[in-house]
Amino acid sequence: MSGRFRRAIRILAEPGGARAEVEDDFHHFAVAIRHDGGYVTEARGRAIRHPWSLCPMAAGELARLRGLPVTTDPTAVYRHIEPRLQCTHMFEAAGLAVTQAARGTGARRYDATVGDPMEGQILVELRRDGAALIRWRLQNGVIVEPVERRGQRPTAYRSAVLAGLPHDEAEQLLILRRVIGLGAARGMDIDRFPNAASMDRGPACFVFRQDVAEHAARNHRSALDFSTGPGPLAEGPTSGDFP
Repeated sequence: MSGRFRRAIRILAEPGGARAEVEDDFHHFAVAIRHDGGYVTEARGRAIRHPWSLCPMAAGELARLRGLPVTTDPTAVYRHIEPRLQCTHMFEAAGLAVTQAARGTGARRYDATVGDPMEGQILVELRRDGAALIRWRLQNGVIVEPVERRGQRPTAYRSAVLAGLPHDEAEQLLILRRVIGLGAARGMDIDRFPNAASMDRGPACFVFRQDVAEHAARNHRSALDFSTGPGPLAEGPTSGDFP
């Protein structure tokens, strides 16, 4: 293949709450949280475009975020509840909504791009609010540029590892870790799997849990290709009063 994987994340915080929306080749989810100034009091989600029929059921699991401190630490959400019981994408979007709420009212947008492999190399880019933020070159899964990260593997950027970093840096690395993993799936024919269980991934998230995966049918032809054109989240925010 010769193209690129693209993910966009749009976040908006207002008094008493925040919402986040994420879209890429495989997914489109929206979440919203409410808070009392110190802790999350409510969290809701909506599955707009999703790979498996039971993904929308995971929205109810976001209620477990009640009591999460409102903090700019993007790793706090991983310590509050077990991520594998959640939809990965709604869960991480909710975490970003919380960090934006902690920063105060205002908006933030991330745009990430992962090029298809060329002789084992991929180019990864992250922009925030339209400005270039990070540019990496990877060779066989290892960062070769920039020099200050040479030899590091993005797969090692787990939340526990990032907990001690400045919060903005940790947020960026968590986003990049996810998009690099998703970019690797662009060459897969996921439509050949009749349900989530047939992928044999283990309990990676809500839909891959035992007793859920075998009932989660594949949403055929739900994947898009944003290699060209305006890209994900090109339209305005999800309409209506959701959430």
